[in-house]
Amino acid sequence: MTMLDNPPENPCFGCGPLHPRGLRLQFREEIAEDGTNEVRGTFTPQADEIGWPTLFHHGLHFTVLYEASYWAALTLGGKLWVSHGPISYTAERLPRVGTPYTVAARIVTRDVSSLRVLARTASEDGRPSGTLESSWRPASRDVLRRAGIPLPDYLLEALDP
Repeated sequence: MTMLDNPPENPCFGCGPLHPRGLRLQFREEIAEDGTNEVRGTFTPQADEIGWPTLFHHGLHFTVLYEASYWAALTLGGKLWVSHGPISYTAERLPRVGTPYTVAARIVTRDVSSLRVLARTASEDGRPSGTLESSWRPASRDVLRRAGIPLPDYLLEALDP
């Protein structure tokens, strides 16, 4: 198990370590039972993160899955990738507030120009909560510059010139 480095200057709502209202998700790289590398994390929905009473908000559940997918693309994909969009999202059983859950994401297909990542959440006893399949393409320094997106140095270093 290797904890993934996440600089404190990361402004992300989902994983920024110092975001004042964010989820502050942390991830690690692990080898799954089937030998596949994946990114994993643990989260516990808080009382102010509800949708329906006692249930984690759908949008925040999606955010947890999406963040794990991003970290899988970045860590396991070996460079910075940008989302091309969700392919599918399912919420079988939304996480309950106050109960720890795991999130795991892995690359399911890969070629030169794209990745597909599958993320899933589950209760501590392994009952599935939901899944997100998403597609990713390599980030382009030029496209990001033209879009006016000022990336921090630690992400610029992960881009091809």
